Amino acid sequence: MKKLFNNIQIINGGFNIKQWLIISLLLRLIVMPFTAHGDVFFIYKFPHIFSHGEWDTYGIAAEQHNIFYYPPLTLIFFAVVQFIFGFLFPGFEEFTHALRFLETKAIYKSEYLYLSLFLMKLPYLFFDCLIVLTCWKMLPNDKSKLIFTVFWAVNPLVIYSTFMFGQFDLIPAFFVVLACYFSLQRGREQYACLSIASGCIFKLFPIVFLPVVLLTSCRNVRDFIRLSLYGVVPVLLFYGVFYLISGEAVLKLLFETSFLAKFSFELKIFFLRFCQASAYFLVCLHILSSSREQLNYILLIQYFMVIYLAISWGLPSYSTHYFMWFIPFFILYIQQRPEWKKPFYLLLLTIFLAGLKSRPSCIGIFAPVNPEFFLSFPSLKDVTGFVFDLKTYDMTIDLLYKGISGLLLLTIIKNLYTPLNKPAVKSF
Repeated sequence: MKKLFNNIQIINGGFNIKQWLIISLLLRLIVMPFTAHGDVFFIYKFPHIFSHGEWDTYGIAAEQHNIFYYPPLTLIFFAVVQFIFGFLFPGFEEFTHALRFLETKAIYKSEYLYLSLFLMKLPYLFFDCLIVLTCWKMLPNDKSKLIFTVFWAVNPLVIYSTFMFGQFDLIPAFFVVLACYFSLQRGREQYACLSIASGCIFKLFPIVFLPVVLLTSCRNVRDFIRLSLYGVVPVLLFYGVFYLISGEAVLKLLFETSFLAKFSFELKIFFLRFCQASAYFLVCLHILSSSREQLNYILLIQYFMVIYLAISWGLPSYSTHYFMWFIPFFILYIQQRPEWKKPFYLLLLTIFLAGLKSRPSCIGIFAPVNPEFFLSFPSLKDVTGFVFDLKTYDMTIDLLYKGISGLLLLTIIKNLYTPLNKPAVKSF
C-alpha cells in the first residue's frame, strides 16, 4: 500500500484533492459541448414527447418507430431536465423538438448544437460528483480519498462513455454504489433497497444486486420481507402506472433484453450461465457464513465486484458504457489490492478499444465539430481490417477482456475464502 501511495504522489505532482476535482471538472467540461454519439440524441428524443403531455410515450415509440425506450424513471428524469432547460434556454427546446424529425447529420447543423450538447450532459456531472462523495464515505482517510479521486478524475472510460459518448449509465451506477454504502449503515438499510429500486427504474441491471443487499442488511426473516418490499414495490409501482397508460409497450424493453438472462443447453450459453450462477452462489454463501458484525466495506466491495464481472461476461464488448457499472468498485478494490493496478489499466484499455470499432464511436465522436471530416476517418476496426479478418478484432478483444476479468474474479473469490478474509478482514 505504501508503494501505491508513492506512485500516486508521483502521478499527482503534489496536487491535493480539491485541485484534482478541478482537473476532473475541466476535463469533462472541455469535451461535453464538442463530442457526441447518436445515443445521446435517442436518450432525449422520447422524453421530449413526454414533457409535452404525450403520456403514452412507450406506445408511440413502439407503434411509430418499432423501438423500445429505457425504464420509466429515465423517461421522467430526462423529461424534467428538458422541461427546466427548455424553459431557461429556448434554443434547447427547439433543438430537442427537432430530434424527433431530423436525422443525426441534420442535427449537427443546428445553431444550438454546442449549447444543447452541454446541457444534455450537464446532469451527468451531478451524479459524477455524487459517486465521488459516496465512495469517499467508504474510505478511511484522506490518502485513500486522494487515490480514488486521481483514478476517477482522469479515467478515460468515464470521460469517454459519459461525457463524450453521452450515455447515462453513470446514473444507475451511482445508485448501486449508494446501495453498497447504505447496506452496512445500521437503521438505514431500507435506503440500500430503495437505491437498488431507483437504479433499476433507470436501467434494469441493478436489480441483480438486490439479493446481495438483502442478505447483507437483514438480521431475520421479518427484516428480509420488509426490505424486499422497499426494493420491489417502487419498481412495480412505476411500471404499473406506465402499463396502465401504454400497456405491453412499456415491457418491450424487458423482452428485448431477455437474451442477457436466457438459459439454454447450448454449450456456450450453458457454460456462461453456470459460471455466473456459481460466482453468485459463492458470494451469497460467504455472506451467510459471516455475521453482520464481521461484514465491512472491503468485503462488500468484493461481493459487488464478483457479481459485476460475472454479469459483464454476457455483455457485448463494444458497448463501452456497460462497463462503467463496475469502475467505481474497481477503483475502491485496488486500494486494498494495489497489485491489480496494472491489470486495471489493461482492462480499461481493452474496454476502450472494444468501443472504437465503429466510426461514430471512434474519431467520429468529434462529429459535432465537423461531421463530414471526422466521420470520414476509419475506425480502429477498419484499420485492423487491413491486417486480419474483422471478426478477429472482436474475438481478440472479447477473449482478452474475459481472460483478465476472469482472473480477477477468481482472485477475489480466493481472497474471500482464505483464512485471512473469511469471515473477517480489516475494515476500512
